[in-house]
Amino acid sequence: MKNRFLNVRGQYVSFLRDAPKFGILANSDVSEAEWQASVDEFVTEFKDRQLTMADATPYLHLYDLMTGRHGERNMRYVFVDEIQDYTPYQLAYLKASFPKAKFTLLGDLNQAIFTKADSHTLMNDTSKLFDPDKTRVVQLTQSYRSTAQVTDFTKAILHSGQKIVAFNRQGPLPSIRVRQTEAELMTALAAQLEINDAAKQTTAVIAKTLEDAEAIYEQMRAQGIAATLIRSENQRLASGVLVVPSFLAKGLEFDAVIVWQANKANFNREDERELMYTITSRAMHRLTILASPDLSPLLAEIPSELYTQD
Repeated sequence: MKNRFLNVRGQYVSFLRDAPKFGILANSDVSEAEWQASVDEFVTEFKDRQLTMADATPYLHLYDLMTGRHGERNMRYVFVDEIQDYTPYQLAYLKASFPKAKFTLLGDLNQAIFTKADSHTLMNDTSKLFDPDKTRVVQLTQSYRSTAQVTDFTKAILHSGQKIVAFNRQGPLPSIRVRQTEAELMTALAAQLEINDAAKQTTAVIAKTLEDAEAIYEQMRAQGIAATLIRSENQRLASGVLVVPSFLAKGLEFDAVIVWQANKANFNREDERELMYTITSRAMHRLTILASPDLSPLLAEIPSELYTQD
């Protein structure tokens, strides 16, 4: 019966309803009507036992405050991987949850798929959580995954890519192929798969979204191209050609990568630069970028000597 009288969900919803009164919308593009609509959506999803990552941390924080929970004080070491996909608030909550622990935070801020541009200030924001006299920052710049050609190409996508040092393993230059129609692009895809298969290279066709991945997978099936569609992070990676949405590609590596529809419609915002880098840097030996009817502006500044184009 302990704490049964507490209604954490009700308090959290009440907090969300009243949040505009605290001025949190003042510097945002979100109207109060849009905010209240998002609260209604939260209530609906919560009734279905669903809780988004955006709400999980503040909800747990409120739960701790209401129930008097003060964290796990016996934990001595905490390792956090892929730190670029955490917000400072989430990291602060982890620190409060393990108040006696020493922290090791690992990550590549260039691969921030979920936090996007916010990752650029993560290092500075995170440093405020820990005693600077007891904090050591180690920057690793040597890249070992890809050939020098792939690494030089992918780091050119980033504005801060000059800090990445390529490993001296040689391979073909990345290839960019722009076609007028998607039908022509499918022909280029099939031809590249034959080249990769002949080189005995495992290929991942990476699309931006799950919907895009499902669409190209069906097109490949219609043309008799055998492949496996990866829909979730828990799915086992099969042999042969894989079709992968971009948000599942982080942390994986493949002999060859074909980026599907790297066009202006899919990749045009500056905060998608890290996403493009993450996708392309999954390739260890061969990188092919396909686009129709045009190429993403995020690739426009890459020096022409770093790739081939036909």
